[in-house]
Amino acid sequence: MPLKTEMPDALLPNRPRPLAEAQLLILYLLHELESATDMNLLDFLTEAGLMNYLEMMPALGRLSQEGAISEAAEGAYRRYAVNPSGEELLSLYGSRIPFSVREAVDSRLPEWREALRAQRDYQADMAQTPRGDFEVSLRMMERGRAVMTLSVSLPSSEIAAKLCKRWRSEGGEVFRTLLKPLMEDDEP
Repeated sequence: MPLKTEMPDALLPNRPRPLAEAQLLILYLLHELESATDMNLLDFLTEAGLMNYLEMMPALGRLSQEGAISEAAEGAYRRYAVNPSGEELLSLYGSRIPFSVREAVDSRLPEWREALRAQRDYQADMAQTPRGDFEVSLRMMERGRAVMTLSVSLPSSEIAAKLCKRWRSEGGEVFRTLLKPLMEDDEP
């Protein structure tokens, strides 16, 4: 019996992308975003229908092996950034990225930058405790340091996951709401 997989067409590029073109596209995206994790890249590239996992990973590996990008562990993911040799490759060969592909990336860059900012500034982790509940740690970051950390114990992974997801979009409002009564002057 053949393996049956269902993947929406939006997650697959229109045609197989040659390795060199995939590398240039990744360099361009990393250059424009300044840095991104492998999961960020996969999300962005599949959302735009430009590349899938099976095209992205060999291209990332080759770029890293050739020293065009740097990589560092970041939790369960790897964070990538363009090195000077990658910048040089992009300046020499970046014009070979098809205009339609560049346009597809450029049109989504503001949204992707905002998503990366929210991910960087509003961090959330969850872990199951020995008691069976879920400990959620919410952090609001500024310039790489935590300005607020909030820990909450919750009864289920579903509730914990929802809290983590909502923190990224609502964290600023939570922070303002918590601080407002604490910062008000006491007036009779």
